[in-house]
Amino acid sequence: MQRLVAAIALASVAIGRAQTIRAPQDAGAALAWTALLKTRTTASLMHTTAHPDDEQGGMLAMVSRGEGARVSLLTLTRGESGDNAIGPELFDALGLIRTEELLDADAYYGVDRQYFTTLVDYGFSKRLDEALEKWGKERLLRDVVRIIRRERPLVLVARFQGNSRDGHGNHQAAGLITQDAYRAAGDPSMFPELAREGLVPWQPRKLYMGGVRENEDWNLRIDTGRYDPVIGDTYQNFSRVGLAFQRSQNSGRTGAFPGSSIAYYRRLASTVAAPAKESSFFDGIDTRLPAAIDREIGSAMDAFTITNPAAAVPALTRALTLLRETAAQNRDYEAGFALGIKERQIQDAIVAALGVSFSAVAQVQGPVVPGQTFEVKTSFRIPNRELPVDVRLLTPPLWSGNGPALTVWADASPSYPYFRRSSIRDSFYTLDNPSLAGLPADSARVSAVAIFRVDGVQVDTRVPVTWVEPAPPHGEVPHVLAVLPALGVTLTPAEAIVPLGAAGTHVTLTAEIVNNRDGESTGDLALTLPGGWTADPASQSFRFDRIGARRTFSFRVAIPAVEQREYRVEAAAKSGGREYRSGYQTIAHRDLETRYLPRDAVSTVRGVDVRIAPGLKIGYVMGIGDEVPAAIAQLGADVRLLGADDLRSADLSAFDAIVTGTRAYAVRDDLKTYNERLLQYARGGGNLIVLYNTQELVPRLHAPFRGELPRDAEEVSEEDSPVEILAPDDAALRVPNRITTKDFDGWVEQRGSKFWSSWDTAYTPIIATWDRGQAPQKGGWLHARVGRGHYTYFAYALHRQLPYGVPGAYRLLANLLSLGKN
Repeated sequence: MQRLVAAIALASVAIGRAQTIRAPQDAGAALAWTALLKTRTTASLMHTTAHPDDEQGGMLAMVSRGEGARVSLLTLTRGESGDNAIGPELFDALGLIRTEELLDADAYYGVDRQYFTTLVDYGFSKRLDEALEKWGKERLLRDVVRIIRRERPLVLVARFQGNSRDGHGNHQAAGLITQDAYRAAGDPSMFPELAREGLVPWQPRKLYMGGVRENEDWNLRIDTGRYDPVIGDTYQNFSRVGLAFQRSQNSGRTGAFPGSSIAYYRRLASTVAAPAKESSFFDGIDTRLPAAIDREIGSAMDAFTITNPAAAVPALTRALTLLRETAAQNRDYEAGFALGIKERQIQDAIVAALGVSFSAVAQVQGPVVPGQTFEVKTSFRIPNRELPVDVRLLTPPLWSGNGPALTVWADASPSYPYFRRSSIRDSFYTLDNPSLAGLPADSARVSAVAIFRVDGVQVDTRVPVTWVEPAPPHGEVPHVLAVLPALGVTLTPAEAIVPLGAAGTHVTLTAEIVNNRDGESTGDLALTLPGGWTADPASQSFRFDRIGARRTFSFRVAIPAVEQREYRVEAAAKSGGREYRSGYQTIAHRDLETRYLPRDAVSTVRGVDVRIAPGLKIGYVMGIGDEVPAAIAQLGADVRLLGADDLRSADLSAFDAIVTGTRAYAVRDDLKTYNERLLQYARGGGNLIVLYNTQELVPRLHAPFRGELPRDAEEVSEEDSPVEILAPDDAALRVPNRITTKDFDGWVEQRGSKFWSSWDTAYTPIIATWDRGQAPQKGGWLHARVGRGHYTYFAYALHRQLPYGVPGAYRLLANLLSLGKN
């Protein structure tokens, strides 16, 4: 049983998801051969990067799939502050998406384990010192040392160098901290508190950095353009298929690399003797198995054939027996760790060579809720063999049952991420379960282990318990079984604004309830309001009769008066003697494991000194998704989303302003097709506002006058960067709100991105801003008179500020919308 528990611990990372993406080559004989390669060496490598998509996937695939090394990837952050090309999710929700996308890519790279630190991506950074200030160098170093001591790799390979060549400040921090952690991981005096987590010092044998050029001092040259007949492609091309699953960053686009793909690495440190020019990361390192075990692994590889992978099993079982005998006689921690890894790998190779099919499916229609009892059906099959098998369900605390029926206790907690932060201004997560530190997500709440014997030798394999969702026309989608509250309650908008001086005003808040209980749910929903505020209706009743049902309830909240501060409104649903005051955001995209981000059912209402021209009617061309239309509505304007038919034939003159949303030119072909109609609208007296866009917006084609928006367009990443008013008399700064530099106080994460680099004299730059050490950037807000109307390019990050109630962002938006109507 101790061995079984150890095997389960080693498999914990792999069973955290239903493996929605699996390389087609990871099946049948190809999978068995790849698993066999892993058994023949103790070589291991850890690659470090700053963000998802930084990784050198071709190198990882070559070392893992080609050389059989155990490969791990340490990504400092989850990419929370990037843009989202597949939906409206930003910040922590985007971090969950990018975590899952990276795991999909890892399936192609051949990564055995994926790790993250507790640090949060706070946005593009041009300076190393900013990254170390935001994150705290000591915290960053401790996190990386923790993961090195947990994984115990023989070789560390840094993607970045820790200098200005890396560009991004986060990249520089990743390169620098890898070098520091290489030394600190093996030093007993560094972070002795990690010993309480069972993590003893570990000194990797070698340290490399990538990004080295051919004409520089390098020690290792690799060609990831080498063809591998098992995967049927080069390592570089195969890794690019995996990279394409990081769709929130690249929209699924990727490109093949015909021919050679050369990379150079410099060896920065080594505890072993190695030549100046190496042929492998592992030159000079003893990666051999004990001789007797090695002979049996060799026999297994000799016996393997593509038409009969199971021919390798007898030798593998002999190797497994020898390994267990060796482990039983060995009390050395380092050797025991390596033997434990090898035991798991040999069992995986046996399972793959036998063609084992094993599943455990909960007979439910969705996630389960506390108090629910359900059945799990397991299926275990080995082609052409009949072997007795012992299947066990492994459950966490606050669960009961030993299968097939399980019960979730009433006090079981929901399946939310084990990491969280109280504010997007926090630059690191706190951990609800420190024992999971470094893992991509919680492992499966409940899993199944199958124990069987082959040639008299015990073998086990483990899978997560899943539930199956019908997803026509794409068949069925498995999801890791999750626990959710019986009722999830959310309140929107999370941040609402009310103009100052608007006596007797109101705000409409919308509560949503989702029913996760299999059966009837009834109850009442009400708001808790500040003193003197009232809601119409005061409460609302609800009734659900099926799982997954959801309803929205609107409350018109009367506000006698507001001051320039925040007010808190809470929603609570009472049902079955319980009160529910929180819910979650479901993060669900094709090919990704569904995750749930918790949210309290709270709206913060803020009094803001803002005015807007009355009676405005706004058309909005949604791009990749943002919350700007909701903010426009809060200002009191009437906003309508414009589709392709509207852009083609609607009477656009009916709108006082038309706004194109975040990256709309990147995802809306109809916008580019009918762009001339928008320019005609502006010439005829309309007000056209183009928010932040990437290089798919081509000014010479899509704007009224020439300009340049290059692929590497400038951005200003420091949210507190200085602001200079360039055109104080421009109407956009004067009415209806007098805009000053104070309107840029309290911004979150960044000023803006994708500034024009040059522009026709018909445009007036309104303000300038700059990061430390950067020249003033004037191309982020450009205004031009076009015929009788207006054209504005506004690259400042409204889509990030408005959802968090930044007052100045609302005042700026009100002025943009009011142009021509003041």
